[in-house]
Amino acid sequence: MVLSSTVIASGLRFNALRCYGRSLAPQLQSPRHSFARSFSLISSTSPLNRRLGQSYFVLPTRSYTKPAEQTSELAAQATTAEHVTGAATEAITAAEGVTDIVDAASIGDVATPSIAEQTADLIPAALQYGDMAAMGLASWTPAGIIQWSMELINVSTGLPWFYTLIAGSLFWRIILVPVAIKGLQNSARLLPLQPQILASQEEMKKIRESGDKLALQKHALKMRKMYKDAGVSLGASALAPFAQLPVALGLFFGVRKMCQLPVPQLQQSGLEFLPDLTVPDPYMVLPLALCAAVNLQIVVGAKELNMKERPEMGHIMNGLRFLSVAGIWVMAGLPSGLMVSLLTTAIATTVQSLALQWAPLRRYFGIPIVSESVRGRLPSPLQTVHYLTDMYKQRVAEAAAMQKRQTKPKRR
Repeated sequence: MVLSSTVIASGLRFNALRCYGRSLAPQLQSPRHSFARSFSLISSTSPLNRRLGQSYFVLPTRSYTKPAEQTSELAAQATTAEHVTGAATEAITAAEGVTDIVDAASIGDVATPSIAEQTADLIPAALQYGDMAAMGLASWTPAGIIQWSMELINVSTGLPWFYTLIAGSLFWRIILVPVAIKGLQNSARLLPLQPQILASQEEMKKIRESGDKLALQKHALKMRKMYKDAGVSLGASALAPFAQLPVALGLFFGVRKMCQLPVPQLQQSGLEFLPDLTVPDPYMVLPLALCAAVNLQIVVGAKELNMKERPEMGHIMNGLRFLSVAGIWVMAGLPSGLMVSLLTTAIATTVQSLALQWAPLRRYFGIPIVSESVRGRLPSPLQTVHYLTDMYKQRVAEAAAMQKRQTKPKRR
């Protein structure tokens, strides 16, 4: 009899869920974006749900109860039939217990736990065009434009998100190639002129101290003519860093915001060893690889600097190398998706620098080939330590000499 009552209860539950199964489907509702597509698998506790201020699960308030007359009929039969055996009495009692359970519990109380348990194990639907805007990500800021480009790449190609982040980072690196070539042309043309530029800067400093405005104007015209004869565009040299900065910052902040679970699809990267791109790399492989890539990028890019007349540039590069090693623990807390984007950008920049140092390619783009004797070499970390120590001692000596001159008594 226990088995019979269990079968009855199971049948009632199954029929109730089957009748109301379609009306229990979770819907994504966005009051700000009418074109938002329904996500079938987003938890009601997500950051986007809290931002919109409403629940994603729209459940019906109807209840499923057994008619009262059926209950009373069963009770009448049980009281008037005195010849019923003890087994029949147990069956009626079990049926009344099942009816009471169905009458007491609404369909929402029965179905809600099962829906919540099922959504935790299912995979979010694939991203479609317009979903980024529905999540409040895509906009006309640098980060928003980069997020929109990631959506276009993912929707149009169907790539997993691991490869989508790589393709998007490479795309924006390719966009900046003309800017990098123009900046490299100017810097290569300025390298042989570094001694004259340093001498002109010292001369301009003396003229400013003298206060001769006419001599200052003449010297400025002289410098402009020197740059023009060398084929150097001062405007392009000044704008090159400002053109690359919005893209670099946009990639960092745009991808980081995507990984902070506005985009649930990033939890399915498409790779077994890195399944979730919204969490840090537990094996520390990506932070170590990024540190190595940044150091290689600095070593390769330092070949384009003039460290013979400007030795401080080499020590600045060594300082950046030290910061990259010290920043491993900071990078270990960043999402894996952001680390994949940064690692792709660092590797692409290194490959670009190596390619633009190839003599045939430099001649094709009109980049002067400068000998290594003019550039100098990157100092070792020990040389940088000695340089900083000597500079500190020099500053201390200068401060002591200035204090001695100020405290020296004046002769009457």
